[in-house]
Amino acid sequence: MATFLKYEKPLLTAMIQCSTPDECIAKIKASLKDGADALGIQLCRLKKEFRTLEELKRIFEACEGRPIYVTSYRHAESEGYTDDDCANLLLLALDAGATLLDVIGDMFGPAPYYQLSDSEDAVNRQKELIEEIHKRGGEVLISSHVSKSISVEECVMIAKAQAERGADVIKIVCPSESEKEIPKYISAIQEILDITDKKLLFLVSGSGDLLRYIGPSLGVCMYLCVESHGPMDTAAQPVLKKLKQVRDNIKINGYPKI
Repeated sequence: MATFLKYEKPLLTAMIQCSTPDECIAKIKASLKDGADALGIQLCRLKKEFRTLEELKRIFEACEGRPIYVTSYRHAESEGYTDDDCANLLLLALDAGATLLDVIGDMFGPAPYYQLSDSEDAVNRQKELIEEIHKRGGEVLISSHVSKSISVEECVMIAKAQAERGADVIKIVCPSESEKEIPKYISAIQEILDITDKKLLFLVSGSGDLLRYIGPSLGVCMYLCVESHGPMDTAAQPVLKKLKQVRDNIKINGYPKI
């Protein structure tokens, strides 16, 4: 059974940002050829006319049984969507065969700084959505894309809140203005893993993006990468072929045997 929660080595998850199913399928096939273990389909990039059960199933079938991570953010082709619309798209993807659903940390209550709602109503609605996803057999990632560099204590606060809401995978994305912040974010990874048994996806953009390459050697659960960089792809995500060489030659939990 496809899952993001059990694996022998951190997963190489190839992110797919395309506007049509055919483009998605072509990029998925190229990613599998380059060694992807899992696929990440960013549904917010898919044009609205293709957001049907049939088209999503067609896209997901191209993943050949690999675990599928899906996002439904508010931007791009989802500009103007309500958070209910974003949540319904996640549930549609789950019905189509997605594995791991990304519930943004400020869903139902936008909070730009930490992307983590603190209103009781928003938190309760997130919990209800997460409960529904779990009931249907899905896995849940809660994501917080932080707008500014934050402290270790703030990272831990976000992780605790996500875990309490029912996340199977904690996702925190932090900006970095200097390589000097790398040790701080390494400490954040270690402290979060000390306080929770949840999986952790901790990413850094900017000058600290080295952690996108070495994070899994510190306990981060997966790599987010791209088959190649096109107009829609996230520049900070490393190229899959290059990242695979790093993953397969760095010692992580005794793998590979050196």
